[in-house]
Amino acid sequence: MNDKAIRVPTRSLKEQFSKGSEAWKEHSDPIFRFWTEGDWWGFPFFSLSAGRYFGDKETLCLYWPLGTLVITGPKVLDFYTGFCAHRATYLKADGKDITNLKLVLNGDSSAENEVVTLKS
Repeated sequence: MNDKAIRVPTRSLKEQFSKGSEAWKEHSDPIFRFWTEGDWWGFPFFSLSAGRYFGDKETLCLYWPLGTLVITGPKVLDFYTGFCAHRATYLKADGKDITNLKLVLNGDSSAENEVVTLKS
């Protein structure tokens, strides 16, 4: 027997061939936070419906059930890459790389009325 051999623990047949379940794993979905029009907003990543990048306009639209976040600037594609990898979880326009952020609430949302009420 070779004393220098490295022993690798063997996995059971169940571990090797059974598909795992997500039912008991604990995890939390990250929140994407952004600053726009004087307010902090936060949306869970998992509720994102779609994203679309318009290269000719350097504009990214992120679509959530509550509304659409419109992001513009020369580094918006770099941001989108980080966002898709769940590394970019915070965004605030700096006037240089990200020039503008605007949240357009959906027309059927009551949140707009609630926000106006809070600011009054």
